[in-house]
Amino acid sequence: MNAKAIAGLISLALIFFVGASSLYIVSEREQALVVQFGEPKRTVPEPGLHFKLPIVEQVIFIDKRILSLDIRPQEVLASDQRRILVDSFARYKVVDPLKRYQAAATDRIASDLLEGIMVSTVRDVLASEPMQNIVSGQRANLMGQISELTNQRAASIGLEVVDVRLKRVDLPPQNSQAIFQRMQTERQQEAAEKRAEGKRDAVKITSDADRQEAVLIANAERQSQIIRGEADGRAVKIFAEAFGKDEDFFEFYRTMQAYKAALGSDDTRLILSPDSEFFKLFVNSKGEKNN
Repeated sequence: MNAKAIAGLISLALIFFVGASSLYIVSEREQALVVQFGEPKRTVPEPGLHFKLPIVEQVIFIDKRILSLDIRPQEVLASDQRRILVDSFARYKVVDPLKRYQAAATDRIASDLLEGIMVSTVRDVLASEPMQNIVSGQRANLMGQISELTNQRAASIGLEVVDVRLKRVDLPPQNSQAIFQRMQTERQQEAAEKRAEGKRDAVKITSDADRQEAVLIANAERQSQIIRGEADGRAVKIFAEAFGKDEDFFEFYRTMQAYKAALGSDDTRLILSPDSEFFKLFVNSKGEKNN
């Protein structure tokens, strides 16, 4: 192969190398920043095939998707001087590649900077609220405040926070145990008070029941005595009226009742004189015994 052919091959290789090094592709998931010897020249937000100066210009690709940042748990002192443990995370994206590159050359450095901003913002916002607002329905409003303040501070590094969430808001372990013990003691005291109230009510109810029982029994006995007295009175009256209408029959009836009471049993034995008044009905008018 002669020198002219070799020179032609070298020229073709140089042309291919220069052409290849002047082309680059930006995908839909990325945005590009063109720098010359480390100095930013332009940003390329649109995907597709693009050109640059070979050798002297370099392309830095930056993700433009929404990224996640898990923030380390931190203790925060609420406005009511109660310590709480906050675990949060954020979702963010790069909105200004140039600022992001100037503030942080790599994604790792950028996420560390954003985490520092988030930690400071979470502490500032939650420190102005009492613990009750942080753990209750005010949490959505607080997350909105954290997101707004974080975006104001993160704009200088080309980042935008699209969502902030408080995953867990809890008391530190040592405080949780103390609060649990206090709650347990309070519940035990409340239970003791309820039992004492129950015993007091039971004694009161039992006393009322005993009193009502005594009153009912007394009233019933009084009523029964009244009824018995009225019945006895009516019986005496009936006997008196019957005696007044037929004295002989009444005497006969009473004598028969006396015989029945005295001689009712088969083993009864009476020893009386024949002229005893008790057996006067067994003796006729002539003094002879009736068969």
